[in-house]
Amino acid sequence: MAKNNLSGWSLTLLRVVLGIILAYHGYLKLFVPGGFKGTVEFFASVGIPLTSYSALVASVAEFAGGIFLIVGVLTRLTTLALLFEMLVALFTVHIKNGLLVSNGGYEFVLLILAALVVLLTNGSGSLSIGKMMSKNKWLQ
Repeated sequence: MAKNNLSGWSLTLLRVVLGIILAYHGYLKLFVPGGFKGTVEFFASVGIPLTSYSALVASVAEFAGGIFLIVGVLTRLTTLALLFEMLVALFTVHIKNGLLVSNGGYEFVLLILAALVVLLTNGSGSLSIGKMMSKNKWLQ
């Protein structure tokens, strides 16, 4: 099956949009007053162990991972970390609430997971700093 000329650009679009969303969520947790404290409290309420550490790892993964996705550096490695985080979110918080996000459900997390799998399997797309700097698919 031949790739069309737009496939690389569509991956770039997906990567950048997903990166913006994730970086903003991480920004809210790390830099908005009360955001990190609220994240720690929420993690404790749903039974996530090592709450402060887990909240820090998740917050940094979203913020730094989002930035990495935006610029297209370490895209596949970043997606692996974010896939793990989103699977934890899916199974500890959202799946019990059903599909609809309006009920705290998993539809948004499911969409993020699908986008991450697309990026993991296909790479960063046509425009990425990683692609310009390295031929190693894991560094792009």
